[in-house]
Parts: sequence; C-alpha cells; structure tokens
Amino acid sequence: MRTLAAILLGRAVSYLTKLFRFGGGSAAPGLFALKIDPGLVAKLSQRIPKNIIITGTNGKTTTARMLAHFTKANGLKVIRNHTGSNLERGIASTLISHYTLNPRPYTLDLGIWELDEAAFNAVAPKLNPDIIVFLNVFRDQLDRYGEIDTVVKHWCQTLKNIPTKTQVLINGDDANILKLASCFKGKVQKFGVKDYKILGESIGHLKEKGDLDFEAKNVKLNGLNGSSFSLSFNRQSSVIRLPVPGIYHIYDALAALACATHLNLPVCRLSNALKTFSPAFGRVEKLPFGYIFLIKNPAGAIQVFETLAPNIKPEDRLLLALNDNIADGTDVSWIWDGEFEKCRVQSAKCRVFVSGSRAYDLAVRLKYAEFNPKQIIVEPDLEKAFKQARVGLKGRLFILPTYTAMLELQSILTKSGLKKQYWEEEN
Repeated sequence: MRTLAAILLGRAVSYLTKLFRFGGGSAAPGLFALKIDPGLVAKLSQRIPKNIIITGTNGKTTTARMLAHFTKANGLKVIRNHTGSNLERGIASTLISHYTLNPRPYTLDLGIWELDEAAFNAVAPKLNPDIIVFLNVFRDQLDRYGEIDTVVKHWCQTLKNIPTKTQVLINGDDANILKLASCFKGKVQKFGVKDYKILGESIGHLKEKGDLDFEAKNVKLNGLNGSSFSLSFNRQSSVIRLPVPGIYHIYDALAALACATHLNLPVCRLSNALKTFSPAFGRVEKLPFGYIFLIKNPAGAIQVFETLAPNIKPEDRLLLALNDNIADGTDVSWIWDGEFEKCRVQSAKCRVFVSGSRAYDLAVRLKYAEFNPKQIIVEPDLEKAFKQARVGLKGRLFILPTYTAMLELQSILTKSGLKKQYWEEEN
C-alpha cells in the first residue's frame, strides 16, 4: 500500500507540474514519492529485466541517448531518465511515469540510467545493475563532490558491494578510472582511443598504454560535422561514423557500443543506426542559427573550445552564460582552469556576449584570455543577451551555457517558438 500511495502521489505531482508548467515532471514526482516509500526505486527497478548504469563527470546524457538509440533501433523497449535528472528522485520519477496498474506494471526490456557521480554510491545498489559504465572523472562542482580522489574512493567502496555478475566497463584512457579495476571482484573491460590518454583536464596523445577491449583506431575528425573511427573488439573491426563532433564524443560512443555488444546487438546495425542519431538538448544541439554546447567544468569546456576553435569564422558570434546555482556548483573558480584562450577570436568583427548570474566574472576571465574588451558585451539577463546576440547576425551563433543557464535557454527557445520543451522531445 505504501508503494502504491507513493506512485499515486508521484503521478499527481507530475500532472500538476506539467499543467502549471513548473517543469516536465522529471524530479518533483520522485522527490515526494520517496518521502512516502524510500525503497521505491529498488522495488520498481527489479521488475525490469536488465538495468544499465552510466556515470562519470562528462558525457552521461549523450552516452545514454546513444545506447537508447541503438537498442530502440533493434526493437527493444527502453526506459531511461532522458531529461538528465540523474539523482535518485529523477530515477524514481521515470519509474513512476512508466508504471501501470496492470498485472505486469512494465512491459520493458531494458532500463538505462545515468547517475550523478555522488548519487551513484547510494542508488547503484538499489538498481541491481547488469552493466555499469564509468566514463571519466574530472574536477566538477568541488563544493558538492570534493576532489577527484574522493569521488574515486567512494566509487571503489560501492563497487566492493556490487554483485560480481555485473559487467563493469571503464575508460581505459583515464588513469583515475583505471583504479576501479582493483576494487571490483567481477569482470572489468576497458574502452579507449588509440594513441590518446586523458591527462589532467585534457585529452592528449600517448603512444604506450595497456590493452583495451574496445578501441577506436584511425580516428578522423570532420569539424562540426562529426567524426569517424574503426571500432576494434574481439578481433573484429567495424567503421563507425559519428554525426557529432569531438574526441570526447568518440569516448561516449565507445561506451555505448561496448554496452550494446553485451546486449548482443549486431555492430553493423549500430553503425547504421547512428545515421539518424541526434544529440540531447544542449549537447552540441544544432539550431537554425547556430549551436548550443554545454560547458560545466574545465575538462568539458576545454574539449568544446578545441572543437570550436578551428570552425569559428569572423562573421560568427559567441554567447557564453555562467551561473552559480546549486546545480551548476556555487564555486565558479573553474573558469580560470578552462582554457578560454583556445576560443579567442582575433577578428574585430566577431562579438562575444556574456551573460548569467556571474557574467562579470566571466567577462574578466575573457579579458585575461586576451579577448578584445571592445568585442565583449555583458548582459546578465540571458533572454536579453540572446536577443541582442541575434540582432544583425550574419554567421552562426555559438551558445556555451552552464547547466542551469542551458535550462533557462531552453525555456527562452520554447517561448520563442524555436523548439519544444526538452521533456517533450524524443528520448
């Protein structure tokens, strides 16, 4: 009765949030339902045949979306927290939204769950996962997570209590992630990119490293149009073409492909399925007038800058938005480690708009990165900044927001009729 009451309350909250447009019911339903039944996630998730957990600092949403795209293309019925609400309340909200009062509450094949770095430790055991993916670990929201060593230590402790039947997949190019292999008594496999190594906050070249179970070779980057590589595993090789740019997305694709092979999905079909793949909101999201690239920590920002730098033209514009809300991390000192210099545009025509609750901090950072102060326009109100950035735009507008700024931008775009609410988009 307690579980049923929690589900009914969650459904009611979900209905009200959508009715009054407070949100898409991605977190609040689970938040209230868990107060009635704290064991809700464990009870409902055990009714799903297989569960996969994806965690890490960067790339969770894109990896989960790719994997869901693969599985659906192969006829599997999937449930996942597609809005990116990756705390326990988000998992609970998703389970509630798919629950029915029929004898079989779920007619699903697979659960794909992206989990916040800290939430992983409490929630992973409740999901009883068949596969766990560790993408990477970078400095992120130090006020919430602490240093990298602390995150890895907690992950190790959690893995010691995970059943050995679980398949663990780790990024073999991340030295910090590799430490997890010694913490888990079951099977661990590694994925990575040939001749690359994650060094600090960046991805660099390295000729010598350990063997990888899933390896990307012959990597070719094609600007903003995507990339291609040869996937090598189990003495097999297959050419993969990604419609999203950057080395970091190759790591996401490797993780998703590794999961798919453990689900016995044919790689040839997976490669074909990528032709129709589209990124999640804000993650290299293409708009009629430009792109949105989420930046939230030094590592992610650096990779975005390296991807953008060769592609920015004099007639293009930049809009950067920095917030310091709890979901962003209240400590914004990370911007001094993010190499904004990589994205500096020398042309006097290129204008840079800076917005968000910490717009002036970001403007100072850009000045130290030797952006021309005369090209920097500061407007803390994101809606006003967005409108200003599009006035007289002849090229493309590259928008680089932090997490809550990205959500605010989604509302602005929706209100302007430029797109749907993110929770209404294909998941």
